[in-house]
Amino acid sequence: MAFDLSSVLREASSTLDASDGREQIEYIDISLIKADTRNFYSLDGIEDLAANIELCGLQQPIRVRADKDGTYTVVSGHRRRAALSLLAEEGKTQFKSVACIVEHGEVSAALQELRLIYANSDTRHMSAADISKQAERVEALLYQLKEEGVEFPGRMRDHVAEACKVSKSKLSRLKVIRDGLIPEYTANFEAGTITEQAAYALARLPEALQRRLFKINPTIGGYNVEQIARAYASGKRWEPKQACPDGSPCKRGDAFLRHDTECMSSEVCGGNKCCLNCSYGTSRYYACDRSCAKLQKLRKKERDEEKAAIEADERKKRTKLLNEVRVSCERLARAADAAGLPDDAHLSTSPYRSGYSIGIIRKFAKGDFDGANIYSNDFSATEIRNYPEVCKTLKCSADYIAGLTDELQPTAAELSVQTGLPTASGWYAARFSCDGFTMRELVWYDNCLKKFYFDSSHGRSIEAECVGWVRLPEDF
Repeated sequence: MAFDLSSVLREASSTLDASDGREQIEYIDISLIKADTRNFYSLDGIEDLAANIELCGLQQPIRVRADKDGTYTVVSGHRRRAALSLLAEEGKTQFKSVACIVEHGEVSAALQELRLIYANSDTRHMSAADISKQAERVEALLYQLKEEGVEFPGRMRDHVAEACKVSKSKLSRLKVIRDGLIPEYTANFEAGTITEQAAYALARLPEALQRRLFKINPTIGGYNVEQIARAYASGKRWEPKQACPDGSPCKRGDAFLRHDTECMSSEVCGGNKCCLNCSYGTSRYYACDRSCAKLQKLRKKERDEEKAAIEADERKKRTKLLNEVRVSCERLARAADAAGLPDDAHLSTSPYRSGYSIGIIRKFAKGDFDGANIYSNDFSATEIRNYPEVCKTLKCSADYIAGLTDELQPTAAELSVQTGLPTASGWYAARFSCDGFTMRELVWYDNCLKKFYFDSSHGRSIEAECVGWVRLPEDF
């Protein structure tokens, strides 16, 4: 049959307790009930508990022990006592008389405290730090009871685990934490600012390394500590042996350690490589932000040079754009001047833009771009989307706007006399050689028959040799 610590405690209580064993409920004034000074559990959430008791009443009596001076010490129910005291202090007199189960007789101090802990392990939600302190105290009390004659067969660790209601493996982890964690991290563990995972990993590291880590990050996370522990096991010590380019020794051991507590596992360096030679430090993108001042200065210089090159390129592009705008506006301003347009006249270059005043166009034509936000050349032939409107407003041809001619209005085309036969049917002004003289006629040419006719009805063909011709417009 398995060993049961609770049975042993009950048997020990009956052996050490001189009372008749019967439990009685008595109503005791709250002012006579005092807390057990050995209670190391935190009294949190008292206000919420008091509100619950005020609403529903005290659902479970407080277990107390009678003292010789007429007062009572709490065995189980410290939070309930604190909540009732708070209600009484607020003037709620109905809570001054408290239902209690009184334990009479002399009981071993060790047994009293152990029973207190055993009762609290069932009624409290405890942090790992609370369980650690509880386990340490339980172990000491069990050894004390053993000296008083109480028999505890088996391993003491098993009894402690049973009393604390935790697994033996967790108990072992907490013991490692108690024995190996430095006081500074222990305080943070008890305050809840580092996790059990972090505390356990830290406790297995040398004290000197723990102190270095505490100086770097007092609330370090569990994953980060385990990463450092793996690096330490692989031989990394964060004590750089390399020298700087000027020959001085590297003194960035703690900086390397900080870096390795923050980086991904693939980037852990251990301080064995100079930042100037590290691919993560010299990377163009997502470079290490824990690199040395020399590398940061070098990177800043490179960034400044890159920024200067980009700004120079932007200025060059800007200058080119403004020059293109100026040239385009010169053409439009010339047409506006010829048309006699005033500065407040409006020119709409596209149905998708609001357009510009003639005064603005003349200003741009002079190279005056002060206060103008120009991001593209809206005045170029390829950007103008409203040719009919622009030509109508400026009283010029589309060819001029498109830059195909410098003439504002189209001029009559000069006739160019061609020889041989035409390549298309239609009306032509042609010259024919007839027995030593030249005949000039308006004739119809049929490209299928390869013949000239006096009219388009093919009435009479012209057999004389054509020595020159000019194609007439279709609307002639």
